[in-house]
Amino acid sequence: MKILKKILAAIAVLTALLCILILLCALNPNITKKLSGLVSGNKSSKQTQQEETLESGEPEEVLSGENEEESDSGKEPESLPKEEEEQSSGEPAGEDWSENLNLPDAEEPEEVVRGTNGYEVPSESGIEVPEAVSGKSGYQPITEKSEELPDAEGGEYTSDLGYGQLGDGYTFDPAVYPYYAMLDAKGQHLYRQIFANANAFNGAFVPIEAVPVSEIKNVIMAVYNDHPELFWLNTAFVCKYDKNKICAELELEFNITQEEFPEKSSQFYNTVNTMLTQVENLSDYEKGRRIHDLLIDKIEYVKGADMNQSAYSAVVEGKSVCAGYARAYQYLMQRLGIPCYYCTGFAGEDHAWNIVGLDDGYYNVDVTWDDTPGGEYDYFNKTDEDYADTHVRRDLSINLPKCEGQKYRNL
Repeated sequence: MKILKKILAAIAVLTALLCILILLCALNPNITKKLSGLVSGNKSSKQTQQEETLESGEPEEVLSGENEEESDSGKEPESLPKEEEEQSSGEPAGEDWSENLNLPDAEEPEEVVRGTNGYEVPSESGIEVPEAVSGKSGYQPITEKSEELPDAEGGEYTSDLGYGQLGDGYTFDPAVYPYYAMLDAKGQHLYRQIFANANAFNGAFVPIEAVPVSEIKNVIMAVYNDHPELFWLNTAFVCKYDKNKICAELELEFNITQEEFPEKSSQFYNTVNTMLTQVENLSDYEKGRRIHDLLIDKIEYVKGADMNQSAYSAVVEGKSVCAGYARAYQYLMQRLGIPCYYCTGFAGEDHAWNIVGLDDGYYNVDVTWDDTPGGEYDYFNKTDEDYADTHVRRDLSINLPKCEGQKYRNL
């Protein structure tokens, strides 16, 4: 009975409080809004204060700082005018903002160039020439002197020159003459004609193949690089082309006259034969090393030496530059039946050296750079990896075999 009385008393108290609350809400509507916000939880106290301020007519206080609460997440903000949008976002409206940033350009990976035999061309920017061999180069690349012929009346230009020697009877073993093998059939046909005319001291003729002026240089280069015995053939030539850019006349340049040839030829071959007698009954490796040593003993590096792009300057005169050293080594090794190629490229400046084939592979040999006191074998029988910091092949030479032999390296 006592419990029932207490329950009835509590209900009476709650009823009285509820009546008082209803009366207060009727007298002051703001209390109703506050209670509604507390019950729903959808509005912040700041929003409630702002609404009260607006209803009361008092000026709205601008709040800022770290304690400012965020707006209702369920309500989308009003769109800003274009100018305000740009200032707010920091981005020009309607433009790709990334284009206006001063960002460094991404470095593109350097393209790797490979020869047909897999040689990977190192970057020339990484080449460092040791002080002991600095300046010991002197190779002159093949130089083309192109001339446009006058237009012929009523048709194509017709030369008064003939083909000269055709060279159709020549054959060239790729193992001995690799540059010949680098040309297509048309280039090889022209190669044979150029070789035959150079042998005959015929300096001007009509190319037997219609070759564009842009392609003639590689054919001349192939003939020159394969044949060090043509010591009278110069590194420059003239190509006269017609209105279609086809080479219509070809002129070779020679170091000596045909009248001088018998005497100089005799001197050259006699000296070569004498040197070859000193390497009889040796292995191929020992022959290569002995020829290397004989040339170092015989040649003095002289930048202004006469005919210094030829084997003649090194073998007969004993004064030459890198081209003469390399072409003399090439010819002597060819005579011994050992594959030896003339390799041209960059070693701080234009440079020439050799690639030699032995029983386990190919090796680089730079006789010029070995012609230094105490460094006689620093560049003898080395791999491409050994040469990567000092020598870079160029032009057709990138297609010569890779040098990866190990058996005769650093002996």
